[in-house]
Amino acid sequence: MTDNSNFLDKIGNKNPFTTPEGYFDGLTDRIMSQLPERNVESPKIIPLWDRVKPWMYMAAMFTGIALMINLFTHIHPKNTDLNLSSETDIEDFYQYYEDEIATAAYHKAFYVDLD
Repeated sequence: MTDNSNFLDKIGNKNPFTTPEGYFDGLTDRIMSQLPERNVESPKIIPLWDRVKPWMYMAAMFTGIALMINLFTHIHPKNTDLNLSSETDIEDFYQYYEDEIATAAYHKAFYVDLD
């Protein structure tokens, strides 16, 4: 293995690379003259509707979702005011729930999956 520790001392601080006199004076003109001619195309104009269309679709989607949520959450209005003041009202109330339980039992018995 050779000793590389004294290379900087051998070279010193002198830059070994030089440029010819007047090289940078006409450099831009020489480079531009060697480049091929290029036609500058005008930018493509996008119509307003094409730029707005995705935003309109997204707004319509969120509006539809909000309307569906509103529709499905307000199907059954909550009636918390049970005015059961007389005995006939109470009897009708219990009769209604007996009928509902009987209907539910009927549906459960006849509409069960028989896998």
